[in-house]
Amino acid sequence: MYLPNRKGWLAVLFIVFTLAVPFAIIFYVSTESYKDRHHAWRKNSETARLPIRSKITADQVLLVKNEKIIIHRTGLVFKGLTNQQIQIDLYLLDLDPEVPYSLNFSRKSLVEGIRLGHGMYRLLSVKDTLLKLKIQGVYPTH
Repeated sequence: MYLPNRKGWLAVLFIVFTLAVPFAIIFYVSTESYKDRHHAWRKNSETARLPIRSKITADQVLLVKNEKIIIHRTGLVFKGLTNQQIQIDLYLLDLDPEVPYSLNFSRKSLVEGIRLGHGMYRLLSVKDTLLKLKIQGVYPTH
């Protein structure tokens, strides 16, 4: 019986390897654990692309830059962060809903708490495009 020489064995190993790798990849991709991980990854990547919107929760307000939100008959628009000053446009809906009152605050004054319209707020965090406030209280309207 004839045994292949050294080059022959390398050729046989090369052919087996080139056939085994694609087979292993196809087998791995067809397993349930891979499909579950891939589905979870797709779901996470789709939700990560959704734009962040301004919203009100039970005790917090999230303001996205240049997006108006109405809370307790007061409109709030976060205009940004310049020179370490937080800029907010305040719309008093009972007085004149079309006129913005531009306000500038330092981080320190918002950390201590500040009244905006009918609500009292405290700063939780601020970034260039997001402002997060904690609702400390609501003043009654007359």
